[in-house]
Amino acid sequence: MTLEEEVLSKIKPSKEEEEKLMEKAKVVLERFKGLDAELEGSFRKGTWLKGSSDIDVFVLYPKSVGEKYLKEKALKEMIERVKDLEYKIAYAEHPYLIVTVDDVEIDVVPALKIESGEEVITASDRTPLHTRYVLSHLDEKGKDEVRLLKRFLKGIGVYGAEIKVKGFSGYVAELLVIKYGSFRGVLESASKWRPPVKIELVKPKREFSEPLIIPDPVDPRRNTASAVSLKSLATFSLASRMYLRKPSIEFFFPTREEKAIVDADVLLVKIEVKEKVVEDLVWGQVWKSVERVRKYLEKEGYKVIDVTAWDDEKEITIAVQLESKEIGKYYLVKGPYFYLEEAVDGFIRAHDKVWVGEDGRLYAIEERKESVEDIVKRAIAISYRHYAEMMWIEKGKEVSGELAKFLAKTPSWLRE
Repeated sequence: MTLEEEVLSKIKPSKEEEEKLMEKAKVVLERFKGLDAELEGSFRKGTWLKGSSDIDVFVLYPKSVGEKYLKEKALKEMIERVKDLEYKIAYAEHPYLIVTVDDVEIDVVPALKIESGEEVITASDRTPLHTRYVLSHLDEKGKDEVRLLKRFLKGIGVYGAEIKVKGFSGYVAELLVIKYGSFRGVLESASKWRPPVKIELVKPKREFSEPLIIPDPVDPRRNTASAVSLKSLATFSLASRMYLRKPSIEFFFPTREEKAIVDADVLLVKIEVKEKVVEDLVWGQVWKSVERVRKYLEKEGYKVIDVTAWDDEKEITIAVQLESKEIGKYYLVKGPYFYLEEAVDGFIRAHDKVWVGEDGRLYAIEERKESVEDIVKRAIAISYRHYAEMMWIEKGKEVSGELAKFLAKTPSWLRE
């Protein structure tokens, strides 16, 4: 058995699992008899992974009813039909339902029915077209190749188009296998990527500026890979190269970093959001905060090793790693060139101890008034009601979990 066959045996759902999930899906589909309801998602496409249940039921309405109908009347109609089941309302571009049938969660999404080439009103409107496209371009072997690619992307930490991950969606994984024919074919291409990477199953109908560009075959005005950050692209390209050189189970199921020793100054910011907000909206502000923390600290003269963020069910953590939190009491302020009269006057008014440097600029010396904690607090840009606390982690302390992963840096698949 090859390594890839071994991985596939671990991730491919059994027929029994498929039948059980289909039974759960039928319970929900039955509730929408008389409406145009379709099974969607990776379950319908046959590319879902064992242990997951990516089942979506789309309730399609005529395009003429408009988006407002989906948000108001359609949602009420859907609730009326599933009110005897366990459900909750969730929010993306517009509200949808998460219905639970025997511990299996099924998303029930209202959408407008469109034909290929028509302009969409909401992002959900494309999903049925995506399903048809994938089913018409992948055979059973191709679906297994997608499963391998998805598990690989999960293993290296770049699977998911949500803002928290900024990685590859399931649909992008499917399109890559359709383009290159196999899991290894995708890796062989990715191992040579240099941004911007353009992969065309169809000619684009507009210009794109993201690091990875894959025009949507059902809507060429859209880049299906717009969520993929440069970091995620680089990680996937490097991992592809390393895997082709030396295949290992670590790429699919990495060894979790159990422990690490704190060997630099590490500040943790624990944030608990106190109101219900769409996750993508919160994480947009979290990543903005991460960039501001780095920028603000570096501007004040601190040597920043790394800044990142993660979350669990309770809270979001922003971790800041510095070469040292100890820094001089005074710092240099670089001012304008001598001939910029208005700027020079303002600089002189704002500072004591001003002088002209050898380069013709004005300079000043100032005493630091903010601590690291003050700077980080000023940099946090979360507008939703939240509680935050900061703590320094003692040097030499043994830590575990996500903090250990952050400090260890090198993922298991990158080690020789």
